Amino acid sequence: MVEPAGHALSPRALMVPGRPGAALLGCELPPRVLRVRLFLDAGISLGADERSEIRHVLYRWLVAPSGAELELPGEPGLSWRDAVVTDASDWDSLFEDGSCELAFTCFDPVAYGEGKSSAASTLTVGGTWATWPVVEMTALAGSSVKVADGLGRYVLVEREFAAGDVVLLDFASEAVTVEGEAAPADVAVESTFFSLAPGSHTLAFSGCSAHTVEWVERWL
Repeated sequence: MVEPAGHALSPRALMVPGRPGAALLGCELPPRVLRVRLFLDAGISLGADERSEIRHVLYRWLVAPSGAELELPGEPGLSWRDAVVTDASDWDSLFEDGSCELAFTCFDPVAYGEGKSSAASTLTVGGTWATWPVVEMTALAGSSVKVADGLGRYVLVEREFAAGDVVLLDFASEAVTVEGEAAPADVAVESTFFSLAPGSHTLAFSGCSAHTVEWVERWL
């Protein structure tokens, strides 16, 4: 695999009259391109028809118009999502030892690592990029459940709960379900679905008898 030494950012800037350069407004993390050399190695001697069949099966496998998950031998435990082949070299040989280079554009440029789960209030997030948690709470009988972080951000769900109701908060999609039924109208307007940066976090839970936090480590 050949990959860039780092992530090149796409800056947003504004020209300001009377000053050199421009004012930096922010940056975006663009899609990531990973180049991989692919070897046609069947391990046995093949006829021309068999080699052709393998190549065409490979072509079909590489066409993923909706994007696919990419796992590479040189990056164990990591995968990239929304990946498509955007460039391919010619085969250097059509025989058993042939190879080519493929360029995979990963439109989600931050790799996904190991999935984690915690039933504690304090948890440690690994990786090098923020992740979005999924929180499951078992409600007490009452009128609300709430989860908050140490920065004052929180998600509050207000409705009449029966003891044992399962409340699921998906922070990435800002979705809430109660007993499997969507409950967007029950989310307080001041709620903020927050991400968890790498490091230690202490979360506060109220209105529930048990909770579980799940997340996937993200890696630049």
